Amino acid sequence: MLGTEVELTKQLKTYLEEENKRMDHIKKFLNLIESQVSRAKGNEEKYSSNPINSFLLIKHLTIEWNHIKTMVSPDLSKIIDKQWLFPSLEDYIGHECYAIGRAALVTKDFYHALMWLQEALDRIDQENNTTLISKINILNNLVHATFQQGNIEHALVLAEEILSIDPGHVEAKKNKIHYESLINKHTLMAEEQEKVDFKTTDDTDSIGNSLKQSSIQYVSMNNKNFQVKNQRPGTNLELKSRQALEEICRQQHAQLSKKRQATLFCRYRHNNHPYLILIPVKEEKVLDEPAVFLFHDVVSDSDIEKIKALAVPRMSDVEWGGATFFPLFGGYVTPKKGSTLFWYNLHASGEADYRTLHAACPVLIGNKWIANKWIHEYGQEFRRRCSLDPMA
Repeated sequence: MLGTEVELTKQLKTYLEEENKRMDHIKKFLNLIESQVSRAKGNEEKYSSNPINSFLLIKHLTIEWNHIKTMVSPDLSKIIDKQWLFPSLEDYIGHECYAIGRAALVTKDFYHALMWLQEALDRIDQENNTTLISKINILNNLVHATFQQGNIEHALVLAEEILSIDPGHVEAKKNKIHYESLINKHTLMAEEQEKVDFKTTDDTDSIGNSLKQSSIQYVSMNNKNFQVKNQRPGTNLELKSRQALEEICRQQHAQLSKKRQATLFCRYRHNNHPYLILIPVKEEKVLDEPAVFLFHDVVSDSDIEKIKALAVPRMSDVEWGGATFFPLFGGYVTPKKGSTLFWYNLHASGEADYRTLHAACPVLIGNKWIANKWIHEYGQEFRRRCSLDPMA
């Protein structure tokens, strides 16, 4: 009897320890939520406009609150379910990924199509209401995107997966024959050259499968070691420009070197114009090559307010994002209220200045309102004289 009581005491102690852990977890979650609510109180719109805060809020509602419900008493869990309708994981998985991937495929954006369709395939089994044909549709589109990106072996695996679900699928049969023919041709060429070198690298993954002499080994789709190449479209220059743009928009790239910054300046400018002699324009050179200038306080606050009143009210300045970026030279300019950004996109000879190639970062917080003003070269012969040097 004494031994029984000792064992019961141990079990009760273990139970209390687990209960303490459970309560500690609930308390930590409660403190976290209260801290976030406190920061957002009185400024809810600005708080929720921050993409990080929005992500955390969605994560709390879709995942963490559901986990908390399993840790509280059944009665409290029922009350929560009765009074509140939480978003589920199905709100952002499966069919939405397929729709995005399909849209990318239609526009021949195979890079994004492959990623979104693969994501849809990975998640489709989590949806209880998914029909068999939905999975076949995803696989059929994924086969095309995978093949277009140069992954013949993986495309063959996907075609065989379709046939394992629907042996009579006509398109999958044709694709299987076509892919096997291409693989055999590659194998014969490799044997004739007495070497096989299919090593390929890109910006996402490296090829995980290879052809070895005349034997072909296929890896199951569910095997995480099965990696495919997914090369972004475009020339090397376009890829470098896109990468530089993404770095700038993530604010992971230094704007200019100290040597280039030393060539920049600020000054008052009037060009002997009678309206500007008393109140000259504030000019700032923000890029050296190509020459880009920022004119401050060009539009007055009263004019800005009138324009905003005629359009959508309650607009805000850009708090995060929205920079204008020049990828060939790595410079960028962040938007500033009431300012004007100016540059020549033509050389003095009239030839196009491709150095002024530019792009705009997405606006994450706030709103960006711009007005473009083009100054044509015709009629400016005496203000900016032509040069015999095509690059001047």
